[in-house]
Amino acid sequence: MKRIAGTVLAGSLLAAGTIPAATAEAASTGVTVTVVSGALNAPKHLTLTPAGLYVTESGAGGTAGAPSCVTGPATGGTNLVQYCLGVTGAVSLIKGRRVVKSFPLPSVIEEDTQEVAGPSAVAFNGDSQAVVFQDVLENPDGSNALPKPLGLAFGTLLLRHGGSVVLADLAAFAAANPQPASSLGDVPGETAYNSDPYDVVAYHGGYVVADAGANDLLAVSPRGAISLLARFPALSEVVPANLIGNPKPITVEAQAVPTAVAVGPDGALYVSLLRGVPSDPGTAYIYRVVPGQQPTIWARGLTAVTAIAFDSRGRLLATEYNVDGLLAPATDPGALVRISRNGRHVTTLPVPGLYEPTGVAVAPGGAVYVSNYGYNAATDSHPGELLKITGLR
Repeated sequence: MKRIAGTVLAGSLLAAGTIPAATAEAASTGVTVTVVSGALNAPKHLTLTPAGLYVTESGAGGTAGAPSCVTGPATGGTNLVQYCLGVTGAVSLIKGRRVVKSFPLPSVIEEDTQEVAGPSAVAFNGDSQAVVFQDVLENPDGSNALPKPLGLAFGTLLLRHGGSVVLADLAAFAAANPQPASSLGDVPGETAYNSDPYDVVAYHGGYVVADAGANDLLAVSPRGAISLLARFPALSEVVPANLIGNPKPITVEAQAVPTAVAVGPDGALYVSLLRGVPSDPGTAYIYRVVPGQQPTIWARGLTAVTAIAFDSRGRLLATEYNVDGLLAPATDPGALVRISRNGRHVTTLPVPGLYEPTGVAVAPGGAVYVSNYGYNAATDSHPGELLKITGLR
């Protein structure tokens, strides 16, 4: 599916209104929400390590009109817009309330919508680390039209081990292994070579990547060799009238759009779906994937899932970007839900103030961390933020 940011934005543009500001508060249920950091640039996935909590920031792109800008088709249409690169992305280590940022990472902004793409997740495996980058303006051969050298990072998994760095070219893999009709769906404008890598997790000495654009799950070796683990099929949904040039409601095959991957207590891989436009409420799934076997649907009835993490009791927590789907007004809240160990029961947790949540992590003591306002920059009226949630039962 075309870049997640563009898909999410479609819902925001369809409705007027300002997203409410979230403040630290205690719900009547005893749940407390605290803003740990309130000045983040498009915070995405969270990674908990013994060293602390890492939040991957997609950044704020670059300066409009600079030499690092290029003109290309808009994510949500055919009109030409400006894309500007900068080095405002980061992987930030949070210790208490202190943010220690990594070296700058590439980031690009679509100037008409102010949507940003860049690094979206980090994972660690022993003394190596991997950072996954979304892709923009991709070409049929897997390259992109972004200015170089910064543009080379997009659509890749950056593998760092000691002093060596390898770029695993995920976008090139998607181009060489185009989607079949079963996962591509039939929403106008989708391309079989599309790639939008969005999450990464350490697994069996290497890494596993969820590619939201290619609708697949990939294994990446420490040296950057890529192989396909699973492909997720499209699902029939009803598109409202006049959304994609249709005068009447029509049924389309909407893409899966995998957004997150986590290793379960049983050693299997669990993959969350956003579900492509129209992203009807309740149409997002959690898949269970065992390498070498067909993926199976483990949980149903979720909406626009952006991130997942297991707690110490083997239950899966998930963030829902908007409880009413991607086409709902941006003023509608997101949610934190918990899925039972057998995947059969989904419970919405009493957490106030969630809007556009894009990351989740669970600490050993039970505290839950969430990336909130995940598409907002630090300079926006309400910047991206990291929340700490306690008191959940």
